[in-house]
Amino acid sequence: MDIWVVKENGEKEKFDVKKVKRALRRSGLSNKEAEEILKELSPKLYDGMSTKKIYATVYGIVRDLRPEVTHKYNLKRALQMLGPAGYEFEDFIAKLLSLKGYNIGLRQQIQGKCVNHEIDVTASKDHENYLIECKFHNEPGTKCRIQTALYVYARYLDINAGRERKFTKPWLITNTKFSEDVVSYCECMDLPLLGWRYPLKEGLEALIDKTKCYPVSVIDMNPHTLRKLLTRKIVTVMDIPTDAHKLADMVQISLPSAKKIIEKAEYAK
Repeated sequence: MDIWVVKENGEKEKFDVKKVKRALRRSGLSNKEAEEILKELSPKLYDGMSTKKIYATVYGIVRDLRPEVTHKYNLKRALQMLGPAGYEFEDFIAKLLSLKGYNIGLRQQIQGKCVNHEIDVTASKDHENYLIECKFHNEPGTKCRIQTALYVYARYLDINAGRERKFTKPWLITNTKFSEDVVSYCECMDLPLLGWRYPLKEGLEALIDKTKCYPVSVIDMNPHTLRKLLTRKIVTVMDIPTDAHKLADMVQISLPSAKKIIEKAEYAK
């Protein structure tokens, strides 16, 4: 019997077991382990169940079976938790690119030919100098749309028209997927993109896996504690202090809670 589930945008769709299995396999679980998790999930499914509830249920099973891979299974949602304003996502991207050898500038005011612009991130390496727009989305299923790409390129043209030292290219980075129009336009205009599963096999999730630069939000913790960490510029797992006493004092949590966070952080390092 088909089970209809409710997506976070309110739309209904048939439950796709293959989609869940692919997510489990991408998290580093074996085929056998993925099958075991799906077998445990099956009796818990019901018609009208939300995809958010399914995710939480699967996450709980993964956490019990293989806690050391929860950060990979949780990555997409963890990136959406680096909000709500998006500054933390900019900080995260800056950290990620710095690990790739880029010299980084954050939230700079740059005068163009016509107007002044606040630029999220600049990144330079070798002879390349990028003007980066970080487009953050905290709503599941949201895609980066063509209006953003057009806006990014227009800003790039205005800024370069007002400078002697030109930027090599603009660069659009998002935590979600790109619409087909964005991909077509940016390929045509030679505008680099980095997002969820784009470029293929070299997307944001692949870069995070390679650098081990996981957002701090991959760790299962109290939302209030997460907000305190982000406020203190602890945006990646790498930024978490290894001293439990220091962490407890920094975010005003109990010592046992601090030790649990540090223990979970080790899985993602």
